[in-house]
Amino acid sequence: MVNRRAQTCRINRREIATEIQNIQVAEGDVCRGLTIPLHMIFPRLFTCPTLASKNFKVEFEINVVVLLQDGYLITENFPIRLVRAKPITVGFTKK
Repeated sequence: MVNRRAQTCRINRREIATEIQNIQVAEGDVCRGLTIPLHMIFPRLFTCPTLASKNFKVEFEINVVVLLQDGYLITENFPIRLVRAKPITVGFTKK
């Protein structure tokens, strides 16, 4: 599983992709019908909310890559949208 960030600038119409994380989930003869949970923590220094403006955009996607024993390669890309959550405020109530 690869976490990928793509930055595009309209001026030069160039996309720069950065691999943020690469996680190997399974290897060998994986049991058929077995559910493999996929959890990925996004590194704070390399991620930001998804941004799209007239001249610039930052997008993220997860690439799942499966390499079979005979060398056959299967890939699937899943675009994801990151948002900044509102901070949780914990306060004391007055009596």
